Amino acid sequence: MSSTDDAGTARDPDEERIAAWMERVTAWLMQQAGWPPIMGRTMAWLMVSEPPEQTAAQMAEAVRASRASLTTTLRLLTEARMVQVVTRAGERATYYRMADDAWSGVLKRRLESLTSFVDITAEGLRLLPQDEVRATRMREAHRMFTWLDAEAGPLWQRWEAVSAGDGAHGPEDSQHVKDSKGSKDSNKGDGDPL
Repeated sequence: MSSTDDAGTARDPDEERIAAWMERVTAWLMQQAGWPPIMGRTMAWLMVSEPPEQTAAQMAEAVRASRASLTTTLRLLTEARMVQVVTRAGERATYYRMADDAWSGVLKRRLESLTSFVDITAEGLRLLPQDEVRATRMREAHRMFTWLDAEAGPLWQRWEAVSAGDGAHGPEDSQHVKDSKGSKDSNKGDGDPL
């Protein structure tokens, strides 16, 4: 027996699987980035929507959200450079699409943000030259952020090579597809909404 939507209409099994996947994306973004559900659902929808460009009305229907809350969400996602605004000559509607580099851009900005903390820990060490106990804690933080700073550049260069199509620096996409039983739960993120 197939399930039905709110209006009692039978839903396509493929649509049901997509809707379930969208909820997994939403839950992951809530846990890892502290996003509200509507942001997660909007990004999930833009990852699978056909056509890729969607109006606010299309998205509101797909994610079952009010236009007002979706407008706020789209503004935030656009400011975060996750979503791009698209216009078409001769049409009054505004379209939105997921930015081609949405995820890599988020990760790059996140890495840059994290690695910038090395300057703050270095300053903290200069403040505590004679206090060995407090300096020990600061030194450990500084060592970790110094390591991250040194690793982030080469890591990003490898990603750019993979992204550009140079398969010598990383596995192909198909090797990353796991069955849900094979994936591990990751630690909860720090609440940074990007």
